[in-house]
Amino acid sequence: MVKFRIAVFAVLLISFLTSNSAIAQQPFLDSKQWTAIRDESNGASAYENLRYITTLHRVPATAGFELASQFILQRASEYGLTDVHSEQFEIDGKKQYGLMRSYLAWKVDEARLWEVSPDHLLLGDWRTDPIHLADYSHSAEIETALVDVGSGTADADYTGKDVRGKIVLADGVLARVQQIAINEHGAAGIVSDMPNQTTAWSGLDPTVVRWGHLDARQPSGFAFMVSKQTAEALRSRMRDHVRVILGAHVKATVGPGHWTVVSATIPGTDAASGEIIYSCHLDHERPGANDNGSGCVTILESARILSRLITSGKLPRPKRTLRFIWGPEVEGTMAFLATHPEIMGGLRANIHMDMVGGDPYKNKSVFHVTATPWSLPSFVTDVGASFLEAIQAAATGYAEGELTSDAGIVENRAGGSGTRNDLIGDVTPYSSGSDHDDFDSSSIAVPSLYLRDWPDIYIHTDHDTLDQIDATKLRRVALLGAASGYVYAMVDRDQLSSLLPFLTAQAEARIARSFGGAQQLASDPKVEPGIAWYNSRNFLNATLEREIETVRSLVDFAGGSNEQAAGGIKALTDHTSALQAAIDGRAKDRGASGRAPTAPWAKSEAAKRVPVRIGEFGPLTYQNDNVLLARLGKERYAKIKLVNSEATQLLNVRDQSELYAYEIVNFVNGRRSVGEIRDAVSAEYGPLPVDVVSDYLDACAEARVIQWK
Repeated sequence: MVKFRIAVFAVLLISFLTSNSAIAQQPFLDSKQWTAIRDESNGASAYENLRYITTLHRVPATAGFELASQFILQRASEYGLTDVHSEQFEIDGKKQYGLMRSYLAWKVDEARLWEVSPDHLLLGDWRTDPIHLADYSHSAEIETALVDVGSGTADADYTGKDVRGKIVLADGVLARVQQIAINEHGAAGIVSDMPNQTTAWSGLDPTVVRWGHLDARQPSGFAFMVSKQTAEALRSRMRDHVRVILGAHVKATVGPGHWTVVSATIPGTDAASGEIIYSCHLDHERPGANDNGSGCVTILESARILSRLITSGKLPRPKRTLRFIWGPEVEGTMAFLATHPEIMGGLRANIHMDMVGGDPYKNKSVFHVTATPWSLPSFVTDVGASFLEAIQAAATGYAEGELTSDAGIVENRAGGSGTRNDLIGDVTPYSSGSDHDDFDSSSIAVPSLYLRDWPDIYIHTDHDTLDQIDATKLRRVALLGAASGYVYAMVDRDQLSSLLPFLTAQAEARIARSFGGAQQLASDPKVEPGIAWYNSRNFLNATLEREIETVRSLVDFAGGSNEQAAGGIKALTDHTSALQAAIDGRAKDRGASGRAPTAPWAKSEAAKRVPVRIGEFGPLTYQNDNVLLARLGKERYAKIKLVNSEATQLLNVRDQSELYAYEIVNFVNGRRSVGEIRDAVSAEYGPLPVDVVSDYLDACAEARVIQWK
């Protein structure tokens, strides 16, 4: 009898846990919808698609990229998507797509690097391992001495060294070495072991070969990439005064061409309600498994899941169309949006995947659901965060023996056996570096759910292989992506009664967590009490504004009325007021005076100016373009305080100038003054002097990105 009771209890417990993992998706999906999406997801399918993609060297506007595009095109058609096609966008180094200048195409026939003497060794061959040839290398046929120039990024590195007509060995930023060694000192080419994508594990494996990029706009030069081990062997011999002779053979051209973007849709029922767009970047060196083959095959799997379930009637067809695009990173997105303003104008949300399949125990990665920037608060983050939490709970339940493998969302089918591990992941603030930057920028303003792994010790190396990928993780992220996109495509005003209380509770929790940061600002002993008080109150006020706008974003998205959110907004406001009272008390204890703090920029006339955004759409930095640098020139650009991190210790220590610059422009709306923009970015990233913001906006005005009202 006792054994029978234990068995019954175990069955009931497993049943409860299994059903509870489905209930956890509410209020966004009911258990039937969640289970259908979960059970259709297939990490083995994504893993096998990735197997082929990793065989291709997918540099934009090259033959390898075209082969990858054709593969995606074929699979999207097989999966039943609609309007599956590819488009070509002209690139010539001058043509504009929004604010972004197009880059150039690259064609390689062959390339080899030999050590001729003292040994006869093959150091790199394009045909067998294309990562050895830096992108945008030009043709060359030369046998010459190798000269070690250290970093190679400063004139002092060349003092007393004759590099004209020779090959230099350098570990500095490759495009900078190209400029100084080749363009200024007449070197023929470069051998590089430049480190990139620095992490805590960088340098521990000296055998990795890292991906390198030359500046395609420069007229000449080539570079071969070698491992740190190979480079150190060469340096060691040169230190012993051994003359090293290398032979380089490159047959390649740089010039006009085209970018290719593949797109497909799952049509919605109401064209007027807009579209949800999935994006990833298909370009990368070979093998490029996690970066970003994993993102490409995972949105393909999300597309397959939704297409299969909607076509079969297991899920109702959503009212908003789901669109999927695969193209070159950032550049393909900008070209697509610039060419299709009718699509851009109807976009409501974006799901972007860039590195989502890494096994954390192999490549040290953590999976992140990344929030939108404070300039674009949105409920889209809460949807993704909710599904992440549910998948993590299911994964933990399975790992601990409490759930079945199906409920735990593991991949144990043939073709890509996955792990049984937990999903190590979290929700992080906005982070830059991929196509979501385009969507989140204020002139496009499509909130993005950015899914990513970081760190990854093999990113941009020849070790970013299929062996580092977990098919279980691919399945789980495909599920998260499919579920989130379906919610965005379905949500309407009838759901607000259940969604708004949930979203308001999430917002209230974030406001509560912000109190610790506000206390730190108010108590900072290095800041005068009155200014510390202002910074602290500014932080809480901006946090409240962000959360109110997050709630309103759902109401606007669903077509509801502001009255429906009024109760929740009042609760958030009352909560923040109580926290502000505590901060005021702390400021008074430190000696601050007055009924309210005064803005540190209150007497600045420059702070009272109001900028207005003008010109083309898009952020100001891209893969291969920098709008301010291109329009102002190097000399003027070098004088911008913010960009060159000369303004504050905060910028120098945390190197956040890129994030400040991105958000300063995003907060320009024709109503905020320079001082108010300073307050907005200071709340998001830390206090910043108003003159730094004003100086940056002056540069933007000179570049015709903004004008003064």
